[in-house]
Amino acid sequence: MVMKIAITGHKHGIGKAFAEQLSARGHEIIGISRSDGENIRRITHTANLIEPADLFINNAQSNYAQTELLYEVWNRWALWLPPRHNKWIWNISTQATTIPVDVMGIGAPNEVDMSQYRTQKIALEEASKQLQYKETWPKISIIRPGGVATSDNEKGKSDVNVWVTSVLNIFSEHKNISINELSIGHTDQRIPI
Repeated sequence: MVMKIAITGHKHGIGKAFAEQLSARGHEIIGISRSDGENIRRITHTANLIEPADLFINNAQSNYAQTELLYEVWNRWALWLPPRHNKWIWNISTQATTIPVDVMGIGAPNEVDMSQYRTQKIALEEASKQLQYKETWPKISIIRPGGVATSDNEKGKSDVNVWVTSVLNIFSEHKNISINELSIGHTDQRIPI
């Protein structure tokens, strides 16, 4: 089944890898990126672009706009009459939400920036968890990358394309299983199973 898939931040990093791989699988991509003149802080405008999609990959982050956009799209899809079933939202968070910033070993001044980023992603996750308990569509998944190379020369991290392939394989192989939260990070070890 061909889907319309809206992706924020589709020109770089994780969003770009999702756009390329899902397009290669035959899906129609609605790309929303700053480099194309879009700004997710324009919530109503951005939600208008996303509304016709079947899946929204809520990837781009700008202050709390990612969370505001989640609520706007969810409300539009949940209140659609007649109800629209089989609409999904994948919120791209970070494994940093599970670790206090002061133990990450970042150091000042980046520690303050990382603290703000972490707090904004925690807000996204908390909003997602609240909406997951509603007994209506759309369904929401929180996806937490950890150690993914989203730009060149990032040593000791997973290749972004390998990471996205892993996420897509998990969702496509488990069609009758609800995946509320998924954390996938980098390791140098392979489990021999």
